[in-house]
Amino acid sequence: MVRRVLSLLSITVASLQLNAGVQAAPRVEALLYNPTVGALVLKYPYNKPTETQPLRPKLSLVGRDLPDGTFTLNYRIEAAGKVLAQGSTDVKVMFGWFEAGAELKEKFPQAEGVAWELAAAGKASIQGYAPLAWSRFHGRVKYRDGHWDSTYINLIPTGWGLPSAMDIPVADDGTFDALVPARVYMVVRVDGTGYQYDSMERWAWDFDLTRDREEVFTIGRMELYGMRAFDIKGGGRKVLVLFRPTTLTRLLKFDANQDGVLSDSEKDALGPAMKASPTAIGPELKPDQVKVWLDGKSLPIVQFNQIPEALSDGSWQVLYMLQVIPDSPFNNIVRHEIRLEVESQEELRGKRINDFGEGSVGFSLF
Repeated sequence: MVRRVLSLLSITVASLQLNAGVQAAPRVEALLYNPTVGALVLKYPYNKPTETQPLRPKLSLVGRDLPDGTFTLNYRIEAAGKVLAQGSTDVKVMFGWFEAGAELKEKFPQAEGVAWELAAAGKASIQGYAPLAWSRFHGRVKYRDGHWDSTYINLIPTGWGLPSAMDIPVADDGTFDALVPARVYMVVRVDGTGYQYDSMERWAWDFDLTRDREEVFTIGRMELYGMRAFDIKGGGRKVLVLFRPTTLTRLLKFDANQDGVLSDSEKDALGPAMKASPTAIGPELKPDQVKVWLDGKSLPIVQFNQIPEALSDGSWQVLYMLQVIPDSPFNNIVRHEIRLEVESQEELRGKRINDFGEGSVGFSLF
């Protein structure tokens, strides 16, 4: 509790400094992940060999508010004043930011923090200490239609393709339980080996794991991508939510040989179709097909709009924007969360199919 109070105080001080024009001090965040098992075993529901993907302990360091340039990053994982492991790597700081990672030979659940140093010839070194903190992330994954595929949860702290990404194994009974670095994650992706075959992905955006959390994720035949929740500063009390849905049934309309798996040539056919229509793979929704919860409380939709989303290659996908009105004013300090459930009725080769999707997004007004 004391650590969390101090964290809030440090955020407040940093905000006041920025508002006053004071440059923020250089800082580095340390993320240490000790996986519970040694590998993900992924069995596919169609004709594809089982894959085994190693899960190794990893350390990631994320630097902010640093001078741009090329540095040698030296680090030491420590506990009770003792060095557990150490290493170094070259990093390039751009726009005050870097991210570096290293796989470790063993787990260090007893680690307390990481001492770090950025060194460059002809420059004074920059040093600091990054405390380590974990949250227990546990719960269950369910498939809406009751089937089961090999499943895992991909946590992405800061951005795509960066070394801090980590995979959380999900047992065959649907349960998961892991200690993960405590922070707000840019995105949490719940995925299974039946992706684009008998299911899509479940996405959680700006996901708060600064404290222990239990969650139930439901995977269906629709995914809700790119969710954002925001308010209008200076306006009335409302929340606007953007999301991009994609349904499996519409994707499988491009499965020409009807084997249930999109080949590369079949995927190529998506391009012209998506240039012709924003709903080639996204459903046509009405507000009564969408349910909304704000911090666990169901709210009615007061406005619902379909928006064609332009992509850089000249194609389109469909976005929806809805508005809800909270029952009471927001607490500007805590984080809030919107959860959606969406269901569309699709047709594939004369058969009517229900495509369900669930998604969530966290946000703060601070």
